[in-house]
Amino acid sequence: MQNQPRDHTLKRLVRSSRFRLFSSIRGKIVIPYLFLTIGVAIVGIYVVITVVAGSLNERLDTHLIESGRAMLDDLGRTDKEQLKTAISLASTDGVAEALMTHDEAALERLMAPLAELHDVGLLVVVTADGEPLLRMSRDGNRLVAADFDFDAMNVWLVRELLEAGDSTALPRRGIGPHPAGEHTYYYFQAIPISIEQDLIGVLLMGMPLETLLERLESASLAGIIIYSDDGQAIASTFKAGLSAEDRAAYLRELSITPEIYRQAIQMNIDSVQAEDVTRDGRGYRLVRGPLVVANRALAVVDVLLPLDFIYAANTLNRMTYVVIFTLATGAVILIGFLIARQITDPLNQLVETSKAIAKGDLEQRSGIQSADEVGTLARAFDTMTERLSERTVALQTSLQREQATASRMRSILLSIGDGVLFEDREGNFEPLNKAAESMLAEMSEHFLSGPMRELAVVDQEIVADEQVNPWLLESRRFQVANKVYAVHSAGVTTDDGENLGTVIVLRDVTAEVEAEQLKDAFIAHVSHELRTPLTAIKGYTALLLATADSRLDRTQYESLTRIGKQTDSLVSMINTLLDFSEVEASGRLGLRRVPLALSELAEEVYQEWLPRMAEKSLTFTLEMPDALPLVNADSERLRWALINLVRNAYQYTGPGGTVTLCLSSSSDHIVVDVSDTGAGISLGEQRNLFTRFYRVMQDQDDIVRGLGLGLYVTKAIIEAHNGYVQVVSEVGVGSTFSIVLPAMRETQLEPTAA
Repeated sequence: MQNQPRDHTLKRLVRSSRFRLFSSIRGKIVIPYLFLTIGVAIVGIYVVITVVAGSLNERLDTHLIESGRAMLDDLGRTDKEQLKTAISLASTDGVAEALMTHDEAALERLMAPLAELHDVGLLVVVTADGEPLLRMSRDGNRLVAADFDFDAMNVWLVRELLEAGDSTALPRRGIGPHPAGEHTYYYFQAIPISIEQDLIGVLLMGMPLETLLERLESASLAGIIIYSDDGQAIASTFKAGLSAEDRAAYLRELSITPEIYRQAIQMNIDSVQAEDVTRDGRGYRLVRGPLVVANRALAVVDVLLPLDFIYAANTLNRMTYVVIFTLATGAVILIGFLIARQITDPLNQLVETSKAIAKGDLEQRSGIQSADEVGTLARAFDTMTERLSERTVALQTSLQREQATASRMRSILLSIGDGVLFEDREGNFEPLNKAAESMLAEMSEHFLSGPMRELAVVDQEIVADEQVNPWLLESRRFQVANKVYAVHSAGVTTDDGENLGTVIVLRDVTAEVEAEQLKDAFIAHVSHELRTPLTAIKGYTALLLATADSRLDRTQYESLTRIGKQTDSLVSMINTLLDFSEVEASGRLGLRRVPLALSELAEEVYQEWLPRMAEKSLTFTLEMPDALPLVNADSERLRWALINLVRNAYQYTGPGGTVTLCLSSSSDHIVVDVSDTGAGISLGEQRNLFTRFYRVMQDQDDIVRGLGLGLYVTKAIIEAHNGYVQVVSEVGVGSTFSIVLPAMRETQLEPTAA
């Protein structure tokens, strides 16, 4: 009976201890961890016993995929090495000059040593017109000149580069047989050869596919088979020692159907499926996919690994895994218990410290120095006050630094000789330096002596959108009294794209404007003065030709005729200079617009130039519909613009060529096309066509005379009519210059002046 109270007390103590165990952090960590570890151990043992074989298959598949990636990576490295060699060959000093002069011996002398050094298997260099100039092929261990037939147009890598005609085109890569028709397949690379950005030829370099496979096999540690686009196996790492005839028969046995090839070429390396096959009486697992270089699939490739890996792995003693797993589970449980104690003890200490801080004791510190997350949390508590102080000091230092930077920027702005202003989003202006204040003060001082007016700027692009800030035009000029100011501006935006306003830069360009005006006045004066004697020369020449009859011999008659033509050419140049000086002086041409039928104007120009075209053996045709809308235009100016284009076609088209003048209407516009079959204009020259004093250099420049102002003045005339000029040209094919003018509407009946 006396033992009953003792037993009751003991049971209560056990229940209390059990409650504390389950409610404490230690219990919440240890108990679930214990059950979880035991459960994981049971599941792990099951997995080890039942799933090992399946994992081995997955490992083989993974190894196979990685072998494929390793093969592609090594192929990429090999491609870069070969491409570097090709570029070195093409850029060797003297190669371009030798290719331009068709010096085959010089090409061989310059390229052979470097090609031999890099084990190049095949080297072909063709000119820009497809003529093979250098052909070298490896004979044993030496690269020697070979005399095999090579048609550049039958090799698509070379054909694409030649047809593109682009010296900056990307290299082409491909796999194919030897150009001479041998059974040996090569990995080819073709790059353009250029001089001064002009394509002068193409370099084709090849590596034997068998040599390439040896490198890929070393990188991937797997068997490799490559197929051509019809499914025929063209190279393999299997049975490398066979004769050429036996090798070809063996590759035919490895071939796949064209349908399988088409499916494989479209696959991604991450989506290929493994399959088991037998090769030479031995089991293999293979993956099949595209052989990709520089994001282009060149062929289909098989990567194979032997299945012996799985069979050998399955012979391992599974009980070894079970024993190891059981011992590891026991160790994990013990280590987990120790780790739980290391976690819970600092947490208890951190809880006590947190309670003290909550009561206001900010001097309290936990003192925990562990390197885990609990230690990090404790240190965050301990250094919170110090970090706040450090942040305050850092902010003050940063503010001082920003103020110093702003002060330096202000000093730089103050030292700039140009005036700098800032316009905010509300349209308020703020001078940013002394130069701006001085210029604004000077402008306001002289404003009463003459109003501010904006000067036209030649070639200024007009912004049609009325919502665009007018300050954001590329360049503007203003005149106040006798001062001229150039204005340049740019929008100011934050990194987030927010528009803050506009920065405006003012520059006093009075001296530059005066110099331009003197230049234009000089050109205009000299041009006017030259017209008087030229008119007399032209008149007397015409009078002599009309009255001399048979009193002139043939040489005298031809000399007078040549004088007349050269006088006409000089008068044309002077007229061009006058139009140019008028455009430069005022930024626009004075036009006298009237309703005009372009068909009649085109007919006049056609009849005027038809004899000259026939004299040069050129076919000159006029094409236009029966009815065209009228245009509101200055007949003389528009006639001059059209003659400029016809003259260009006449000058730059050789005898036997064709010049076509074509009129058409499109929507509410009329289009005038002047086409020729001349030499054509390159893209680089087209960018400068409408620049003043610019002339396209051609072989016939010794007989073509001009100032390089015709197209410039033509552009000014057409734009003054609210139209535009465009050109489409191809070197060696010809050019088409197009004038696009707005057609008159029915309401536009009265003549206007512009």
